[in-house]
Formats: sequence, C-alpha cells, structure tokens
Amino acid sequence: MNGLSRLLTGTATLAALTFITGCGPELPPIGEVTGLVTQDGKPVEGVALEFVPTEGGRPSMAVTDSEGRYSAMFTGDTDGALVGKHTIRYEINGAAPAMPADPDREIIPMKKPNMGGKTKIEPSEVEVVDGSNEINFEFVAG
Repeated sequence: MNGLSRLLTGTATLAALTFITGCGPELPPIGEVTGLVTQDGKPVEGVALEFVPTEGGRPSMAVTDSEGRYSAMFTGDTDGALVGKHTIRYEINGAAPAMPADPDREIIPMKKPNMGGKTKIEPSEVEVVDGSNEINFEFVAG
C-alpha cells in the first residue's frame, strides 16, 4: 500500500467513525418540566403552553391533557425546557378528540374550556432549573 492509499484509507476511516459516533451540536442545559393547569382548582384540558426563554433561545411547548397535566417538549425527541427564566404564553384551543377504535362510532368534538371572560395565567414567569421541575399554573380573573 503506498502513501496515498494509506492516507485515503485513514481519511475514509476517520470520516466513517465521525459519522457513526455523531458530531452534532450538543444540547444546551435543559430541565424536565411537568405540571398541572387549573382554574378554580379544576384541571383545564387543551391549553397550549409556550415557555419562552427571557435570555433568548428555543422555546418549549406543552399541551394539557384531560387531567390538566402537561410535559414540556424542547424538540420532537427531547423533553424539557432551557434552564433559566421563561415568560409563559398560552392559548386555549380545546383538545382535538381522539379517534375512536370503532370507525362507525360517532366522534363528539370537545368544547373549549369556559374561562369566564378575561383571564390570565399565574405564574406568568417561571425559572427552570437543571433536573426535574414541577410547575403548576392557575387561571385567574384578569
């Protein structure tokens, strides 16, 4: 094997190892964020939450389930939110109905939660720390 062949073989091997082990960007510090959204102590379904980092960066999203619980997602395959302070934005959409197992069964659309006029969510700013964070929100008259 001459020098050029060894160089090409070595370069190809190094490139293959880099591809296999991955050299994508490292994720920033992320904390797991879960919690409950309520109004008058009752769970609220279908609330879309957005955790917007005050220092900039990618926001995280979450949607409450039928029990008012949520789990924030940073990316499609990464749970959580950036470590640091966040402003909370929300939208009340009402959840989409699940598809019934029986195709002949009637689908009853879910209604939007009745928020009784102007409301706001508290807290409107939160701090996410490394590790697990349970952050509960309450809708209050605004």
